[in-house]
Amino acid sequence: MFTLLGVLSYLLLRQLPPDNSLARVKAAGVLTACVPPSLPPFISSDGSAATGSEARLIEAAARRMGVPVGWNIQAAWGTSPDPVDWGVRPESCDVLAGGIVVNAETQGLMQVLPYRTVGWALLSTAPQPTKLAVVTNHWGLAADDAYGWADARGLDFLAYPSATEALAALRSGERDSVLALEDEVEWLRAQLPGSRPQALPTLPRQTLALGLWKNNITLKRVVQGSLPRPADAGQ
Repeated sequence: MFTLLGVLSYLLLRQLPPDNSLARVKAAGVLTACVPPSLPPFISSDGSAATGSEARLIEAAARRMGVPVGWNIQAAWGTSPDPVDWGVRPESCDVLAGGIVVNAETQGLMQVLPYRTVGWALLSTAPQPTKLAVVTNHWGLAADDAYGWADARGLDFLAYPSATEALAALRSGERDSVLALEDEVEWLRAQLPGSRPQALPTLPRQTLALGLWKNNITLKRVVQGSLPRPADAGQ
């Protein structure tokens, strides 16, 4: 039985088309990345180049391949609940970045390559904050736990699509606190001298990842090999 299964598996693998994803990138001379226009501190773009923590990860992967990065800015990224409406397609890019969170949805749409596991944190600009901004616009992030945390404390909370918009609300006084992933809270803290961060270990930790389209195995090996691997990513 085991011999028969082995033969069948071998024959099946022979029928699969060869994976040339890495060779294709090298032949093109560029690693193309689909990213949102702005999602600090992960990605920020001026339209032709990108900076941020995930931009550096993609650049490191590109260096391993000996090619530059081509930034394909996706203007509709995150503008609707359904990623299909964003217009991101396999032909648009080789790798995706933009605060992608590992969950069943993102794993079903792409290969996720985890690089960091983070918790939630609260940043306050008032001694007793009551007006909360919740930053939730991460692909794959379920915000129900964050909303439940705020609701249980009787806070007036609103969802914001990015740390940038939450920052504007804090500066204007519209909000006096923000609940977000730790990376965003640290970025906001740097923009708001005197603000006070607080870790929230009771909320579920989230795993951040870069994305690749499915079946790009040779490309995956190189990109994954350039990433830090969180001990508790579970991937």
